[in-house]
Amino acid sequence: MDFCTNCGEKLNESSRFCSNCDSMVALAKKNITSAPKTRIEKRKVRSKTIVLRNKRLVVGVGSIIGLLFVLSVAYLIIKDFNKHEPKTDVAATKTMDQSKNNNLENNIDPNNGKNSTEKNIRESSNLSSSDNILPDSDKRALSEEDIATLTKGQLHLARNEIYARHGYVFKSADLQKYFSSKSWYNADPSYNSSLNEVEKENVKLLKAREDRL
Repeated sequence: MDFCTNCGEKLNESSRFCSNCDSMVALAKKNITSAPKTRIEKRKVRSKTIVLRNKRLVVGVGSIIGLLFVLSVAYLIIKDFNKHEPKTDVAATKTMDQSKNNNLENNIDPNNGKNSTEKNIRESSNLSSSDNILPDSDKRALSEEDIATLTKGQLHLARNEIYARHGYVFKSADLQKYFSSKSWYNADPSYNSSLNEVEKENVKLLKAREDRL
């Protein structure tokens, strides 16, 4: 048995209007039965929306992580590709030889472009056959004061003297003749122009001073 939602009067199942207050029975029943269904449907829709939103969030986060991983791998590949390949032994030796040659001999006078070795030797002709221009240049780091009084020619010979002390065989006939006249010089064709750290610094110092004159 149903009751009128307006006045509470008992209703017949076939009645469309309440016999007491004339309210529409069908509308009242529809309002009563539809409300629970609407709430349930809303809950279902809300649940589906939350689930869909969570799925989208998971997919989005996964996509970002995957993209970052791909970018990281690509960066490592590019970085590894751009690394300079180590020089071969031949190339490294050639570069080392060129560097040494910059500090060896250098017989061309930058002022007139003519061979200046003979001039340099003449400037040091007062030295005896046993003399070194800088006797300890292989053992002690030189200072500007040590070489301040040397002429350009003496600086040139003092620089090559460091190599001659090891037996370096000079390409310049004048230099080879000059050092061959020294009692302490012993030619060593196997010498590869290597120097100790003190000698390397002294060669740089002498070359820089020579270039300034």
